[in-house]
This record gives sequence, structure tokens and C-alpha cells, in this order.
Amino acid sequence: MKWAMTGLAAMAVAQAGTAYAGLQDSDLWIGFSDSDNGFLLDEETGNVWMTGPCLKTLQPATQMGPVWVSHTIELVSIGRSMATLDQRFELDTNPSAPRIVVTSNGRGGAQSFAVTLDRDCQPGGRCGQLIASQQACQG
Repeated sequence: MKWAMTGLAAMAVAQAGTAYAGLQDSDLWIGFSDSDNGFLLDEETGNVWMTGPCLKTLQPATQMGPVWVSHTIELVSIGRSMATLDQRFELDTNPSAPRIVVTSNGRGGAQSFAVTLDRDCQPGGRCGQLIASQQACQG
């Protein structure tokens, strides 16, 4: 049993390290002005992280004009069973009308939200503050 706990602890540490890999290279944050909920994006690599209560690494995004798309499929725990969570995140970085569109397959279709952009990823800006303060999600 001890080997199982040690293995799980090692996996958690490895995932936490993965969550932060490249985070400091983020170019922008796109999200809601009244909370930390949104996404950090590295426009050079397409690496993207969901921000909020904790930092979650998503599948790298591909660029289509001003829109970055990340399609993440994962197995999640719901009570005592597991379910597949299939989500597509479209991050529209058009400065005149930034939007986040979330499509959850099998869960009612696309939802679109007007959001704000922050390209000040230095220590004083919102983007920079999120890079410095977000902790990796556990589990």
C-alpha cells in the first residue's frame, strides 16, 4: 500500500510541475473582469492554462486568425463513477470584441461570453499577477 501512496504523490508532484512548465512565457490573459476565471496563453507555442481557483493545463491551442482553439478531452470523477469531459475552448483575442466560446459535447452546445484581454504579463499587470499567484489544481 505504501508504494501506491508514494506513486500517487509522485504523480501529483509531476502534474504540478507540468502545470507550470512555460507559464512564465504567457503573452496574454483572456477572461472575466470580475474574477480570476479565464485563460493564460503563450502565443508562440499555443500552450494554454485555465485560471481561476487553481491553474489547469489544457491541450495546446491552434490559431485560426485572432481565435485560439484548445480541445481537451479528459476523464473526470463524478461521485463514485468516471465520465468523459469533452470541451472545446475558443479564445477570440480580437481586441474590439474578445470572447470565450465553450463547447461541451453532450452538454448543451456552445456558450459564448464577452470577456477582457490583458497583455501586460509583467509583474504589475493582471496577467503577470496570475502567472505569479496561481497554484496548480490538485488531482
